[in-house]
Amino acid sequence: MTPNQTEPRSEAEAPRGMSRRGFLVTTGAVAATAVVFAACGSDDNDGNGATATTAADGAGDASIATLAAGLEVLAVGTYKAALDAATAGKLGAVPPAVATFVQTALGHHETALSTWNGVLTGAGAEAVTTPPADLKKTVDDEFAKVTDVVGAAKLALLLERVAADTYLSAVPKLKDKTAITTAGTFQTIDQEHVAILLFVLGEYPVPDVFQKTTNAYAG
Repeated sequence: MTPNQTEPRSEAEAPRGMSRRGFLVTTGAVAATAVVFAACGSDDNDGNGATATTAADGAGDASIATLAAGLEVLAVGTYKAALDAATAGKLGAVPPAVATFVQTALGHHETALSTWNGVLTGAGAEAVTTPPADLKKTVDDEFAKVTDVVGAAKLALLLERVAADTYLSAVPKLKDKTAITTAGTFQTIDQEHVAILLFVLGEYPVPDVFQKTTNAYAG
């Protein structure tokens, strides 16, 4: 899959009533709390210390966890690259609110990566350290065209939409209760990132009543 929903929906002015910096900080705090709550969840068991999922269900959940971890590796790498580019002056002037968002979003994705890798290693599998090759190429090609904050925000929006849609698509396929809660939490956080980026780009932050899975990555 090669996502292509990167164009902004409008060039309207951002909504007034709250500064962009205030909006970023408030939403970031809520999202961080949600991440901690999900990471502290515990598996249901059958009373004998064994999880209530079958071997087949466990294999399916592990496959989704591996895919999710790969997306998080890509997100972490991309946000770090954006920070490096900004520090080197390659993106021009960077508003403080945007810098706050990038640092906060990076922290969220690092937590998500750590959480999924913890699930995998806890089940005896290897931690994921590389992103999906095809999706990474798409992101790298787009990143090479970025010359300013607006371009970086559009690329981040693409990445967050892919992550959010993938999590939404994965939730009905998961069997383990904690895995469902974790995926649902990260899906919500990524949707918050989408809303913030739309706001920064001067678009309405919640354009749809129901989220779609148009950009979901299947591997």
